[in-house]
Amino acid sequence: MHFTTFLASAAMLALGPIAAQAGMPIASVEFQSWETCDVGAPALGEPKFKASITATPVTCDKTTVNRDWSIDKYAFKAILDTKDALFCSGVTVWNNDDCSGTPDYFLPLGDGPVTQGQCLPDFLDAGFVSVRLECDFFGA
Repeated sequence: MHFTTFLASAAMLALGPIAAQAGMPIASVEFQSWETCDVGAPALGEPKFKASITATPVTCDKTTVNRDWSIDKYAFKAILDTKDALFCSGVTVWNNDDCSGTPDYFLPLGDGPVTQGQCLPDFLDAGFVSVRLECDFFGA
């Protein structure tokens, strides 16, 4: 075994336990814009527009609010990307670009890897929605 190969193997072994403990809960969040759906019911079918946002407990990702004339309802869908995200409580949503102030919505996570939220009325102002994954154990 070459010395450089030995050093690389030793470094990988040394970092292995650290990397395993440093898991980051991650979820993909779909911000869905609907022409019509029943408020309070699960938003089923295909939305008119959707935007993907990444949610973690330590970041704030954003997308624009679609203000098309035909849009009168919204919904959020969470897809858990990591196993650690199974232990998170949900996704907090703000109607701004920096996850500040009072949240406007909370999508509680279900038991499985995908949670489709309910159809929401047109309550969002023009601008942005931003999201953060809520994980008490992670210490956001």
